[in-house]
Amino acid sequence: MANRIKGSKDVAEEQADVPKDAPAGGLDMPPVSIPLESEAFPGESRLTEDERNRWLILHFALPRTIMTQDMEEGRTTEEELNNVLASMAWGTIDPSTSEFLVETEEPTLDSPNEAWISYAEYVDRTYPVISSMEEAARVENAALAAEKKNICTNPGEPVNKFRNMFDQVVKQLFHASNKALAKAFDIKKCYLNEAEVLEDPAQDDQHNILRYGRFQIIPAFFNLVIQLTRDRRRFSLVFRSFNEDQVPLVQRELRLLCDGKHPAYSGQNKTQKPPPMNGDKLSRDLRLTDENIGRMNRTSGLFEFPNRAAGSKLLEPLIGDDRLPMSAAFEPTVYEFPPFHKAHEGLKHHILGTGAANSCAIVDDFDFWKAKDRDALAGKLLWVNHGGGLAVTTVQHIFFDGHIQKGNAYSVDVRDVVNGEPLSFAEAEDVYMHRVDFYQACLDGDYFIKALKTCDTKMSLKVLESRRMIDDKAVAAKLPDVLKSLAPKEYLYRSVMPALQPALEACQRDRPEDPLEFIAFYMLRHTQQYSKTLKA
Repeated sequence: MANRIKGSKDVAEEQADVPKDAPAGGLDMPPVSIPLESEAFPGESRLTEDERNRWLILHFALPRTIMTQDMEEGRTTEEELNNVLASMAWGTIDPSTSEFLVETEEPTLDSPNEAWISYAEYVDRTYPVISSMEEAARVENAALAAEKKNICTNPGEPVNKFRNMFDQVVKQLFHASNKALAKAFDIKKCYLNEAEVLEDPAQDDQHNILRYGRFQIIPAFFNLVIQLTRDRRRFSLVFRSFNEDQVPLVQRELRLLCDGKHPAYSGQNKTQKPPPMNGDKLSRDLRLTDENIGRMNRTSGLFEFPNRAAGSKLLEPLIGDDRLPMSAAFEPTVYEFPPFHKAHEGLKHHILGTGAANSCAIVDDFDFWKAKDRDALAGKLLWVNHGGGLAVTTVQHIFFDGHIQKGNAYSVDVRDVVNGEPLSFAEAEDVYMHRVDFYQACLDGDYFIKALKTCDTKMSLKVLESRRMIDDKAVAAKLPDVLKSLAPKEYLYRSVMPALQPALEACQRDRPEDPLEFIAFYMLRHTQQYSKTLKA
């Protein structure tokens, strides 16, 4: 791709060539136009500049994706890491003792043997929670299953074999590896139980986020945000959580990162210095504000931002009978669904987009998902403009979630915004959603950089494949003869709109002074994208 996503290890080598505190790129700055020296994959040059540098709307689940704690399920970091390894330990059941035997040597997302099951699955089978059981029995089994998974790598437990892997993750998160930082903030111990060290109101935010002696948000996420900003990619962040109390933790750390004051990313104490991401020096402001924290209620069909005024500003004050101004009633931003297009466009253009916010958060409907037995079709909604193929090629929503399972989106519900139908797992995988390997994400600081490159490239390949199919159909149908028999509207739709659509999308995004001239020049500059489609 023209704007290739680099690894965090490349940053140090490029520091000398990058102006100090270079402005961050984004929707409110023109995209960088870099000519292709070579194609990263066959046909890449056929993509338009807007497609090679498409707007990335990145949705991040919080627990088991970028955060180590799960507040909705009530799991500490120690318990959550054990749960992760419980789902990645594959083995068999001893026929004589009915005990679980770990067969794999390393944690893996999928079983290397179809006959094996994970320890998490073994526990769930041993302590089932099904609707036909009495409530007391269900509660008891759920508690027993949770306890077994929460301690599965402890001495004497079935997955103790993976304790070294558990310790390896903790070591990567522990700030003691940076002696300068550890000394500056008096870090001596790594706490995995959040209840052991409460927040100190007398301390500043920097000290409070380091009170556990480790990262709460894994470095791979910060590295991605920093790298995309340095690359001047157009991107927006959408944080997704079933628990509203977990959002402020991300909000605070993101603010410190954007202000250059995050203790682990400040340029001090042997830490890397990120570019400005708070609006200074012409940068985009990636900080998350209270008004851009929304709630998704799937039961009532409401997508609401309770602290954001409808129309993005407070209503004008009314004048009372005494001719004095009266406070206007506050009207929050609310989108009703279904149909989904208003909520989708509201998120894309009102909450995010040019002149709006660059980050938002959505508290999803956990009760609805739980009531539907945690079915993917009741999970966190992600609307995409799919249209049976790829209706929009210059915008890409990607949902990163570590709860996604093999062949089962589980906690993510990807739907077409027009017809409301769910996309199949195969259609959405690594295009609109990515199954996060949280174990590897904790160990590899470039994990999300690599994952995004995979999704970005797969989207581009699908765009090229879609165009190839259109070209093949046009040739097979002897397009010139067919066109003569079409009605006027259908003729324009079939012959002109496929080529004109990208130009119209670019025009509405940039809002040039002379839109007709803009479209004309755009068409002249991007002849490859439509020449075969319209070839006689």
